[in-house]
Amino acid sequence: MPTLLWTGKMSLPLKLMLNMGNMIAWISGNARDSSAMKEKMKEGYNGACSDYIQHYDESSSFHYEKISDSLTQKVECHGKEVVDVGCGTGILSFTALEKGAKKMHCVDISRFMLEKCREKSIAKGYADDVITFHEGDVERLPFPDASCDVVFANMVMGMVPNQMSAIAEMARILRPGGRIALSTHGPAHYREAIEAGVRSLNMRYFLGHRFEYWPRDENEIKAFFKLAGLDDTQTSRMTWVDEFENGGKAFDFFAASTGLWWHHRLPPEIRNKETEKTRAYFQRKHVTEITCDVVFAFASKK
Repeated sequence: MPTLLWTGKMSLPLKLMLNMGNMIAWISGNARDSSAMKEKMKEGYNGACSDYIQHYDESSSFHYEKISDSLTQKVECHGKEVVDVGCGTGILSFTALEKGAKKMHCVDISRFMLEKCREKSIAKGYADDVITFHEGDVERLPFPDASCDVVFANMVMGMVPNQMSAIAEMARILRPGGRIALSTHGPAHYREAIEAGVRSLNMRYFLGHRFEYWPRDENEIKAFFKLAGLDDTQTSRMTWVDEFENGGKAFDFFAASTGLWWHHRLPPEIRNKETEKTRAYFQRKHVTEITCDVVFAFASKK
């Protein structure tokens, strides 16, 4: 079952407001419908909520490249069969291939993101026997038991409602001795952007729904790994602040990297208007810094 209460950092008044809405969502059943949550997330990354997703690489690749480099430095990919869960446009996948991965399997719930990854693969000249593409759910990965050597999940888990189920599924497809490596959203990740975004929301459309976002700290990830039967767990945490020229540029990054998936609750005819209202709020409040709080976690299968 998805965690009910908000797990990220936020000012107390907003956190109380969100958690009140989450309790209403529990009573109504919205907070327990993880299939609907994943479907809405999928719509967001397919571009149904915002055109900003079209600029994902242009606006946010610097952010994901930094995290991917840190994640892949700790795992041996050379000669390995590797799965990239939530591959997005392939930023980590191509890093792993450059580090000598024998075969790369790219998985994403979003067809749009997966097609962008495929286009980049063709442009880079990778053959079909080196890289494959799978539209799929992290809780139902399209691979047999014990079929790969490394599973990466790069900045995905914070957007997965049933996180324990997802980690158990990643462990299932690992061969004995295989390695799982993930980065995920720490509690303070995107704190300023989330706070500004929530303050600018038209709450009539959002009250009574749980936001599809679940940051975690190191101890929580360790606990998930232990329940999944994984061994040799190691975690670390890295925080930094990304600075932007102005609030509009900060919003462009935020919107492109998230696809503004929560806008699925807005009527389609007002989504663009609400998006521009939020961008104007970022500019007016001079939101030019965004905290990045990333938890890295590694474990092996016995």
